[in-house]
Amino acid sequence: MFYIVGLGNPGEEHVGTRHNIGFTLLEAFIIKESFPQLHNSNTFSGLVSEGSIEGNEVMLLLPTTYMNASGSAVAKLVPTNQTEKLIVVYDDIDLAFGEIKISFGRGDGGHNGIKSIIEKLGSHDFVRLRVGIAKKSMWTGKLVRPKGERLASFVLGKFDRSEEKEIETLSETTQKVITTLVTKGKEIAMNQFNKK
Repeated sequence: MFYIVGLGNPGEEHVGTRHNIGFTLLEAFIIKESFPQLHNSNTFSGLVSEGSIEGNEVMLLLPTTYMNASGSAVAKLVPTNQTEKLIVVYDDIDLAFGEIKISFGRGDGGHNGIKSIIEKLGSHDFVRLRVGIAKKSMWTGKLVRPKGERLASFVLGKFDRSEEKEIETLSETTQKVITTLVTKGKEIAMNQFNKK
């Protein structure tokens, strides 16, 4: 069994925000892969769906605990000896919007949702599918990373129209990445999708 978790915050006010890109991409994945519709699970403290990818059983979870307590839901889902089968999809302010990066066994990178998961699982050994949400400077081409209060308002803000148009392409890429992770493993997926 593989466990795929998208991070975000519950509630209508958070739909379509940068911080909820994990929710957005997994909701699209469920439609593309014809998984059953998400349903609320008190057992796992979130919305769940089960299906299979090329014969591999998969359980998807969107925690409804709020981002900073994501680990309490994930710990209910993933057995302690199965953390390597966990794939977490989430927003990364240190990557440009539209970029993705797969990593494994690293720290939390300042992301409170990942920090909570590491604490509750007692392990760093799971796959992260990091999805960029940062803007690039029109002048320098470098990442623009808001700080302090501006960072909070940025990640909790909505995507602009041009970005929204790109989310469909991003969701297709995410579908390919998840399928590769499940069917071929993290090393092949990293070689295929991580930009050199």
